[in-house]
Amino acid sequence: MKYFLVTALLLFCGFGCNSVVSRFKPPVSSDKPPVSTNTIEPESSANITVSSPIADATVANPIHVTGQARVFENVVSWRLLSIDGSELAKGTDYAEAPDMGQFGSFDFWVVVPEVQNKNITLEVFQASAKDGSAIDVVSIPLVLDRINTTDLKLYFHNNVMDPEITCTTVFSVTRKITATILPARAVMIMLLQGPTDLETANHYSTAIPFRSELNDISISGDGLTTVDLGGAVAEPLGGSCLVAGIGAEIENTLKQFDAVKEIKILLNGQEDSLQP
Repeated sequence: MKYFLVTALLLFCGFGCNSVVSRFKPPVSSDKPPVSTNTIEPESSANITVSSPIADATVANPIHVTGQARVFENVVSWRLLSIDGSELAKGTDYAEAPDMGQFGSFDFWVVVPEVQNKNITLEVFQASAKDGSAIDVVSIPLVLDRINTTDLKLYFHNNVMDPEITCTTVFSVTRKITATILPARAVMIMLLQGPTDLETANHYSTAIPFRSELNDISISGDGLTTVDLGGAVAEPLGGSCLVAGIGAEIENTLKQFDAVKEIKILLNGQEDSLQP
């Protein structure tokens, strides 16, 4: 019956009814997946690409930053700016490039200090080898999920308060930061970065080697807190006093939290590795 109707329609309309007859054709299938029109490209310059966070994202403190860089001596610089452009925090990290002139991955966390406005900007860049100016700047506007604050304590050594340098005697400094649901991670990030310029001027110092890294931190239900460190602290250390001092800074800093009952320190996932 369908064949009869189509034939009749062709005879009646001639070739002018092709558009009508084409409705009887089965749909053409495709093995290709649909192309998304909502892909968000990462922010990048010629030599730096920041994969996360993405521009205009709502972020929590601390901020996880990842990407790729091809920079001088593999040093990746960053700074956090307030809405008026003033500098809130700054630091450096390192790209794991296989060789000079090649891209390497970077992965670090930024602790947000006290702010007055949820709108901030993260800039990732390299310092010019010529004059130290910021080049290849990748600027990422962000929105904080909150601006209330919390006080956290860090424990450092101080040779004025402890003139005998007893290795394990440490003293607290208080940092006011934007509130976070990850306070243990935040204090460990800040501890590994060492004292601020003002704290150093007040004789605070750290036993933790420069360029030490936090691989991970977790707190189990029974209060066992596992801290996995890497970077310089995982290399051979000079003496038992230094090792004891590192442990004292970490343990006193983390034991400010009621949930922390016991602390296990790993080096690149290995137990019992923190040795002189």
